[in-house]
Amino acid sequence: MAKTKIEVLNAVIDGHKQGEQLDVDAKSAKHLIAIGYAKEVEEKPAPKKPPAKKKDK
Repeated sequence: MAKTKIEVLNAVIDGHKQGEQLDVDAKSAKHLIAIGYAKEVEEKPAPKKPPAKKKDK
């Protein structure tokens, strides 16, 4: 099954407290979101850093 990243709201899910993020299967994530225990976290790609400037001496 596919994993979905969720953030815990006002609940304790599998020992994880409010604000913690965890990966659960899609079916469980859908249920936890529906009952208001969690919200889905959008995974953003890491920002690309511009190349470092070289110092000329």
